[in-house]
Amino acid sequence: MDTKIVGTRIAEGRKNIKLSQEQFAKLLNVTQQCVGKWERSESLPDVFMLGKIGEAIGTTDINYFLGKTPCACDFCECCK
Repeated sequence: MDTKIVGTRIAEGRKNIKLSQEQFAKLLNVTQQCVGKWERSESLPDVFMLGKIGEAIGTTDINYFLGKTPCACDFCECCK
């Protein structure tokens, strides 16, 4: 698994729903530092948190975070 893809897709999703790291963290009930580490690929969320992140950014496909499936949202880097 490419951790950079996971971090990039979390960051893109958060930015596309126009939330700061702090706002996104509150939505997910984690710290801003945790979101920052995910986005910088310093750590990875667990599979349950990936589900919550996906719900928040509008995708139900966990494979999207693994780089195996484009999200087809028309606004993130993988769909352009």
